Formats: sequence, structure tokens, C-alpha cells
Amino acid sequence: MDLNQLRSFAAVARHRHFTRAAEELHLGQPAVSQHVRKLEAELGLPLFARTSRSVELTEAGDLLLERVERVLAELDDAVHELAELRGLRRGHLTVGAMQSLAPFDLAASLATYRNAYPYIDISVIEGPARALIEDVLADRLDLAFTPLPTELPDGLEAHELFTEQVVAIAGRASPLAAHRTVDMADLRNEPFVFLQGGTGLRTMVERAAEAAGFRPRAALATHELTRVVDLVALGLGVSVVSPAVAADAADRVAALILRPPIERRVALVWRAGRRLSPATAAYREQVRAVGELEAEPRRSCGAVAIAYRSRRRWARSASTRCSPSAASSSRARAPRPR
Repeated sequence: MDLNQLRSFAAVARHRHFTRAAEELHLGQPAVSQHVRKLEAELGLPLFARTSRSVELTEAGDLLLERVERVLAELDDAVHELAELRGLRRGHLTVGAMQSLAPFDLAASLATYRNAYPYIDISVIEGPARALIEDVLADRLDLAFTPLPTELPDGLEAHELFTEQVVAIAGRASPLAAHRTVDMADLRNEPFVFLQGGTGLRTMVERAAEAAGFRPRAALATHELTRVVDLVALGLGVSVVSPAVAADAADRVAALILRPPIERRVALVWRAGRRLSPATAAYREQVRAVGELEAEPRRSCGAVAIAYRSRRRWARSASTRCSPSAASSSRARAPRPR
């Protein structure tokens, strides 16, 4: 049996008339009669008692009609809901994100998306790079903003957003605050404040330290990036963060350019080969339209500032705020540590 047979049966049952049923379905009467005959043949029971003047349901037909009408109603609802999905009038988007995405403004990007598609529910889940990538590969996340490892893991596709040189930060009272640059090797005796394991940046710092001949001592670890900055500002250690994070805390911490530089690539990733939902595909295309942000490092107040160019407004500049302590640091002119 097929849907055409069921629809013809239900229409004849409603109208008790083959011609009016055919008019409703925009079919010829012979086609409707054939659908009903085939359905009766497959079921092995007559569904209608036909006379020259009337068409009445048999007991079998009456039993079948209730169920057929329920099936057709469910199917019509499903078709309507699928049409809403295509029109993005319903759906859900689950996005993973690292804690700091600047210069990409995630909140503004999601606001733009929500304005375009107000019926889509959005969830944002923060986590370290390793967990985000695992969740994308396991379909627990639709998409994720994350630092890219050196090699893109199998099963992932990515749209790169920007590449940046991360910076070291130290408290304003630290001797390091008088300098503009620092060699990674000169941080061997410094306690480090890190995010908990699994972050892409921590992995990069550990590899850079290993290349410089030491293993960084993780004196403190926390799940919150803002707490990392707070702890460094209080003189409990040094850390490595994005220029945007350093710029936002320029009145409390000094930013130092690392030598050799550590570059971090940040991208939007999704599982390769996955059939994306309309809601997910629409957001991916919105982010892709941004293009790759171009970083232009420069100095400001003795620290590091980064300006980003983008064709969209979802990028913001990261620039330091001049405070008296920052200005005095920029005038210090002390030689960098060796």
C-alpha cells in the first residue's frame, strides 16, 4: 500500500462519493477507483459497500479509516514541521566556544543570527579545546570555536577566523613589567598560572617551554580565564594569553611579546561528512561570510595592541588602555631579560 491509496480511501470515506473524492484530490475518478481497488486487494477485504446510489464503509473500512486519518494527520504535521525547518522557523543550534574569542565577537554574531532567525533556540557551551573537538566529533556540538592544533584532526573541517601571536603577562609589581619582550627561556624560574588541562593554549606554551629547555611549573590552575588574569595581577605567577585578554587587563598586568613568538590559529570547526541541520548550516555560512580576520600588531602604552580588519562588525579591536602605571612602564626602557 502507498500514500496515494490511503489518501484516496480517506477522501472517498469522507465524501461517500468517488467523483467528489477525485475532485478534492485533483485526480481523475478512474485513478481514485484504482487506488481503492488495489488497497482492498492488498488487505483482502472490501472497504466500501457500493450500490448504484451510495458508497458506504464496511466494518473493515470503518476500522481502517480511524487509523488512516491519524497516520495522514501525523504525516501532514511532519511535512509542515519540515517546511518550518527549511524556513528556519524552528530548530536548535548548539555551539561550543573557547573562553576568549576576541577579536571575534561571539555575542554580536549570535545576536545577528537570532535577529534573522528568532525561532531558533541557541545553546553555547564553553570548554577547553580538547573537549570541544571531542564533542564536535561525537555530535554533541553542532559547531565549535576553538584553537586549531598543528594538524587538523581527522574527521573535522574548519573555517579559520584569525591567527594571532599570544603574549606573556605579569603583574605590574613584577620585575618583568619593566620590559616589552621576554624570551621563553627566561621564564623557566617563574611560576605559571594556567587554565586547567586540555586547553590548546596551555599545550602550545608547554611545547614552547620544552623547546626552550624547561618544563613550566604550573603553580596555579583554574577553570576561569578571568581568574587567571586576577591571579597574575596579584603577583602569583605569569601566564600566556591572547592580546585581547591582555589589553582588557592592561591597567593590572603588563603584556610582553614572546620570543620566539607563539602563534595560535582560531577556527570554527564541524564534523566532516555530517549533514548539518538548516539552523546549523545557516550559522556556519554567516560566520564564513566574515572572512579571515587580519591581525596587525602594534605597541600601545608599552604593551601589545592588535587591530583586526573584517568585512563584518563581529570583530573588535583589542587595544590597551593607558594608565599611569602602564605609561611609566613604557618609559622604563630597561633591557629585556636574558
